[in-house]
Amino acid sequence: MGKLILLLILAAIVWWLWRKLQAPARDAPPQASRPAESMVSCAHCGVNQPRSECVESGGRLYCCEAHRRAAEAGHGER
Repeated sequence: MGKLILLLILAAIVWWLWRKLQAPARDAPPQASRPAESMVSCAHCGVNQPRSECVESGGRLYCCEAHRRAAEAGHGER
């Protein structure tokens, strides 16, 4: 009788540990993914970056304000 109780307790502990290890996989919220964004090239240096990070001027896109100013001043035009 003592061995049966010991086996039941051991089985309960194993079951509890298995459920505990499976819980993070079940309860984890789905990863939020950002929508795809188009990549564009800087009109001055050609570096690719997301469109939302660009500086736009005169219908052209630049990677930073310094390259916009340089292109408008006529320095290093590609």
